[in-house]
Amino acid sequence: MKSRDDTMVLAGAPSVPFSRGIWAEHFRRAYLRSLDHHRQFYDDFSDYGRSAGARYAFYFIPGINGVPGQIRFALPSLLRRFGRDIFVRACYLPEFSSGRPVWEKYTGYNVLKKRAQVAGDLQQMLASFAHVHVLASSNGFYDLVAAWDRLPPEASHRLTLLWVACAPDRFEASPWVDRFYRWTGFVHEGFRWAAVPNSNWLRWLNPETSTHLRWHHNGQRRTFFKDDIESRFRVAGVRWAYVSPECFNHSLESVARAHRAPLDVAAYVLAGSRDGYWCGKPPAALQETLDRYLVRKVAVIRPASHLWVVTPDHLAFFLDQVREPPRADGAQ
Repeated sequence: MKSRDDTMVLAGAPSVPFSRGIWAEHFRRAYLRSLDHHRQFYDDFSDYGRSAGARYAFYFIPGINGVPGQIRFALPSLLRRFGRDIFVRACYLPEFSSGRPVWEKYTGYNVLKKRAQVAGDLQQMLASFAHVHVLASSNGFYDLVAAWDRLPPEASHRLTLLWVACAPDRFEASPWVDRFYRWTGFVHEGFRWAAVPNSNWLRWLNPETSTHLRWHHNGQRRTFFKDDIESRFRVAGVRWAYVSPECFNHSLESVARAHRAPLDVAAYVLAGSRDGYWCGKPPAALQETLDRYLVRKVAVIRPASHLWVVTPDHLAFFLDQVREPPRADGAQ
């Protein structure tokens, strides 16, 4: 079964014999229906706490295909470390709403608009708070890199960066995506998109395919489900997610044009030693990336995959490394 444009070949992408997978429409419809089903979990609510007079201020930048509501996963850890006297704002734009298909989000215009939003939000928060903690998730950090030149010079000492689930600045080509493209994929705006399966049975192939984690720590037990944190949809009893390494890399390439020098900001980095996005890279790749983008950094490496490195115990250990910022009145 082929579409009429069966000779399409994308620049820089593997040749494919058709531009639409055999079951592409069935998967697209299931995904679009799911956007309403899951909004209760990762909705577009972006402010938490009190914006006036809070002692601690946080700004959350989601990673690729992340949404503001993901910060809820970290709120218990933030409250435990910093208390209730906090204000949290997450970067939000309608163009990146959880109800919008992922392939409509990552256009050149939208990516630039998101980075302008990051700069504008941080300028506003710096005008209201003496110190701001920037909590960047995964490759959301690179939006901060691209927006850095728009921030005031004092941002270097008035911001603290908390980079969780540290990610590379480029997605590697994926045989996983190439294989499933033949069944679930399609082309949108010149980029190939494919739905790939998530199952704990597939973790031996890719640690990022898990659907849930049975967590326990110091007598506490809980099962965390990826559906509660990221967009997933069901087909044939299996959970799926849409990805396009080509499109994501196109969005990240603009960082290289904006990046002039490492960010001179106190930075704390949480990375997983079993992170699937670092698999296949030399052991020094993580350190090389940190050196390229950050001057002052403390890295915390925990035995976990990309998503599950942000469990409560790992977050608690990570947040304990963060130094108390100086108070505005100079008291210690």
